[in-house]
Amino acid sequence: MALPTRHARHDRRIGRILVGVTVLLAAAPASTSAGTSAGPVARPEALPFGFSEVAVGSAANPTTVRALPNGTVAVLEKAGGVRIVRNGALLPARALTLSVCSTSERGLLGIAAGSDFGATGYVYLYYTRVEATAAGGCVNRVSRFTMTNDVIAPASELVLVDNISSNAGNHNGGDVEIGKDGMLYIAVGDAGADPRGGGGPNDAARDLSLLNGKILRVDPATGGPAPGNPYSGAGTSPCRVSGTTSAPTTVCQEIYASGLRNPWRFAFDPNASGVRFFINDVGQNTREEVDEGILGADYGWNIREGQCPQGQNPPCAGPPAGLTDPITDYGRDFGTYVTGGAFIPNGVWPSQFDGAYFFGDGGSGKFWVRYANGAVDYNSTFHTAIGMADMDFVTESGGLALYFVVSGTSNSVRKITFPTQPIPTPSAPLRYVPTLPAGRVFDSRLAPFGAAPVAGNTVRTIPVGVDGAVTKAVLVNIAYVDPVVPGFLRAWQAGATMPITSNINALAGEVVANAAVVPVDGAGRIDILTNATIRAAPTTTADRHARARDFQQHLHRERGRFDQPRQRAIAWSARRA
Repeated sequence: MALPTRHARHDRRIGRILVGVTVLLAAAPASTSAGTSAGPVARPEALPFGFSEVAVGSAANPTTVRALPNGTVAVLEKAGGVRIVRNGALLPARALTLSVCSTSERGLLGIAAGSDFGATGYVYLYYTRVEATAAGGCVNRVSRFTMTNDVIAPASELVLVDNISSNAGNHNGGDVEIGKDGMLYIAVGDAGADPRGGGGPNDAARDLSLLNGKILRVDPATGGPAPGNPYSGAGTSPCRVSGTTSAPTTVCQEIYASGLRNPWRFAFDPNASGVRFFINDVGQNTREEVDEGILGADYGWNIREGQCPQGQNPPCAGPPAGLTDPITDYGRDFGTYVTGGAFIPNGVWPSQFDGAYFFGDGGSGKFWVRYANGAVDYNSTFHTAIGMADMDFVTESGGLALYFVVSGTSNSVRKITFPTQPIPTPSAPLRYVPTLPAGRVFDSRLAPFGAAPVAGNTVRTIPVGVDGAVTKAVLVNIAYVDPVVPGFLRAWQAGATMPITSNINALAGEVVANAAVVPVDGAGRIDILTNATIRAAPTTTADRHARARDFQQHLHRERGRFDQPRQRAIAWSARRA
């Protein structure tokens, strides 16, 4: 979108849009009679201009949404159901129903497709199972299953990591992802209470003899520690099935990074040449954070929360040596629990989003963008959906979509899209056909259009009085009068994809006019949209006289500025003579 430019101001007392037609681009001459306006089509107000949101379907307490390599989308339900979205529709039958422990924050929490999914159908699930002998009565498990078409076989389960403490029921983490190194990464929360008991502060996240409060990296075939993990050799041991039975002095070899409270979701960067990922770690009472995944990092929980000592807000002391601060964090004035995040693939949405990371807060519902340069404007939200639990970018036939799931009252699967410009179908040779001007086909002040304001971010469909069977485009003259804030107007073929460029830009209160060649649909109509509300009110005689007087004074001033150089030149010529 071009920036607003300054134009002369006059006729400011009445805000309106005027559209007139003068020239046709057609295969043959067409009629030019005036028409009437259709009603506005609403657009979600919270999204940036050009983006739209649609509902995909409903799911019971959805926790996760993830794109699968076969073009489908997996949606997990907290109580154990795996749902599949195919061709933009949520299938009614579940791909799998697991028996899970779903009290508190437990349940079916994460899914990832194997790097060899096309050949094997392998998917990896993170879920909470009943274990009567464990503290809290339930433990977390990560298993591999086989998926065929839209069905996951329960009997195909291969347990990889098990007996991860879910002592208090909350802080389970639960995300699983396959990295570009082919290894399986697992996010585990600190169990809400110390898995070793004792009743004191829960330091499980920094206790290297436990899997809790960590990012784990394991071999997806066996669940064993991945090569290159930071802890190996003397004093270390595999802990993938030991739970809390490992010795307190034995370091777990599956650990990739530590010091996390509840790393609910993490996401890999598809644009990076190697392994790069961000972790969304839920805070306690003061700060929510996003961390960069770093081999061997200690993010500091339970002595740090965000960029500060636990329980504090900036300005605050930096981290002690050996601890890693988040790349961004925010306080309770913006949200209460960070949830899903996703990197956008480069080159498919507007260029300002290349290299960007989207993330959101379930409590406030706000979606933010961390741009490639690291900047986050917490006062500017991309979207809002309270209860958002997870998000992922999905490539569909119509382009890239940001899928997200909302838990709570709506329990829905939704997606955000940005239209791509279609390749036009070649047509027969066209020619310009001059006609008599059609006059004004739309005036927001007058009947039949009415005197109500033209609302910002709504589409008006305008018949321009031509035969759409033979006319392909019209030259329209548009006057954009007195937007209440700096704004722009777009005109395009009715029902077609809205362009990303504007026909008119104006500052608040300005009057701008422009001519544009605009395609028409088969019914001879165009669409217009303004991002700013245009005021409209009945015109009084006094208004008309005042505007006429102002306009005449404006013309007089303009004429004077134009005539002064010419008058000086004439006087100089006379002196020379």
